[in-house]
Amino acid sequence: MDWIDDLLNDECSLYQLTKIESLMQTSSVSYLYENVDFESLTEVEAEKIIQDLYENNNPIDPREQFKKMFRDGN
Repeated sequence: MDWIDDLLNDECSLYQLTKIESLMQTSSVSYLYENVDFESLTEVEAEKIIQDLYENNNPIDPREQFKKMFRDGN
């Protein structure tokens, strides 16, 4: 496959799959996506899932938790 085919392809990227898998470990809404076939997602669908998981992410690192506390205004 040429690079242009990859660019025009509407499938989600390896980066997106990795990001989703990472966020599934720490997000409080990961249960909503447990039965989703991630490899069949389009790029747009994957971005929506990443955004939802990120918005509900609960970082493990205490420094990140501290930053999130002030960023969210809680």
